[in-house]
Amino acid sequence: MSGSATPERKKRRLLVPREEIAWFPEIDASLCHGCMECETFCKPGVFALGEPEGVKRAKMIIANPYNCIVLCTRCIPVCNAGAITLPDTADFTQFVEYVD
Repeated sequence: MSGSATPERKKRRLLVPREEIAWFPEIDASLCHGCMECETFCKPGVFALGEPEGVKRAKMIIANPYNCIVLCTRCIPVCNAGAITLPDTADFTQFVEYVD
């Protein structure tokens, strides 16, 4: 066991208020199946089922974008349709520091 913790094992602290960081997922409605796997998986409650359009099945929406944990990407592999995308992490690392 090494003496230095990796960033994944350290706690994250935001350097600016969360509302100033545009880190949140986007959903491509043309790919979304409305399966709700992302809503079930995401504990902070970022996702919700949108309103159905006519006879079409409802798609997922980003209901609470600022509940998304900055630099978290765990929802991407949960979406079997590949409908979820997130910004490039390199553009947001300056907003986070890792602490013990």
